Amino acid sequence: MNPLSFLLGEWQHRRLLSDGQRSALETHERTRPVSVYLLLRSLLYAGVLLFTSGVGMLIYKNIDTIGHTVLIGLLAVLTLGGFFYVIRTGGSFSRGIVENESKFGDFALLIACTLFLILEGYVQWRYNVFGTRYGLATVLPAVLFLFCAYRFDHRGVLSMGLTALASWVGITVAPLDVLSSNDFNNMQLIVTGVLLGAFYIGVGLTSERINFKKHFAFTYLSLGGNVFFIASSAGLFRSESGSLGFVLPIAAGCWLFINHARRTQSFLFLLMAVVYGYIGFTYVLFQVMNEELWAFFGLMYVVASTGGVIWFFLNYKKILRGRSEDGAAPAARSQE
Repeated sequence: MNPLSFLLGEWQHRRLLSDGQRSALETHERTRPVSVYLLLRSLLYAGVLLFTSGVGMLIYKNIDTIGHTVLIGLLAVLTLGGFFYVIRTGGSFSRGIVENESKFGDFALLIACTLFLILEGYVQWRYNVFGTRYGLATVLPAVLFLFCAYRFDHRGVLSMGLTALASWVGITVAPLDVLSSNDFNNMQLIVTGVLLGAFYIGVGLTSERINFKKHFAFTYLSLGGNVFFIASSAGLFRSESGSLGFVLPIAAGCWLFINHARRTQSFLFLLMAVVYGYIGFTYVLFQVMNEELWAFFGLMYVVASTGGVIWFFLNYKKILRGRSEDGAAPAARSQE
């Protein structure tokens, strides 16, 4: 059964809808237009995923029969072919959004970058070309992807480049035994995450201010913000006495993201600030609270938090509009 028909049937059974209202809603759902553009892009992205997955399965299933040299050559040809197509069809560089003349240029670049990762990993596994220099193996795709992202204006490849850069920073800073043992409580790794997240946030805000690839700011802020807040929260959760020093970075990050969310009308950044701020505040509150008060105050705090969540979702639009209304009032007074 159609989920919408089932839901409308339940509402009609409870006398929340009349027969005419149900019929009108079902007719609207059947006749509403469908975005062909979004449908085709979704199919193309699914095709990219299936193609790269198929290449990986081809390598895994036929290593012994085809041979390593043939597979590496095939991957190299496909990768170079993808980059060649992007270079031939890509437009000129621009500080703003670039409209690609080819409808398949974005997908070809994504395929080429993904195949490059597969090729690099395969060559490293087979011939150990990088040896134990794992930092070099991660910085190469980071540089390539960031260059391609800015040259051909691709936010998906930008995310891949920033992720590879974060991997390179983590491998370079943290000892190898820390990563191999999954000891993410290492203070050196935590501080690196905080600094890297702050760097990404700074680049995103700067790109907006100087109007240089300002549409990349969302990627920088979303990725950098999560890295920053997660690393700061990990530092806060440490049992050492100095871990409370991470309260200030979390508070500053929340203030920054709330102001940016109100300026850009972004619910995502507002939600990030509220969620991470709530986690940090709750942890600090129960850390400094006397254990004798936990049983009484803890229940009250849970109830108050539930009410706060309900209030937030009911009023988040007012919070986002507050900045624009505050900025509009002085402008109106100046016109008077």
